[in-house]
Amino acid sequence: MKLTKTLVAVLIVVAGLYLGGCCGGSKEVIVPQSQPTTTLGQELQDLEEAYKKGAITKDEYEAAKKKILEQRTKEK
Repeated sequence: MKLTKTLVAVLIVVAGLYLGGCCGGSKEVIVPQSQPTTTLGQELQDLEEAYKKGAITKDEYEAAKKKILEQRTKEK
């Protein structure tokens, strides 16, 4: 009886390792980009607010604004 329980436990462990390995691997997972959760206007307002509060410089503001506009026009 003890041998049967040990054998069952070993089989469960081996099956778990086998099945766990089938979904793993070194394949690169590519996640498609989803639609933005904020509107373009909201993003630009948030960016402007960060600039006005001094959190970012004028150059950072302009670069980020350009990047946002480029990304949003590619999506359409």
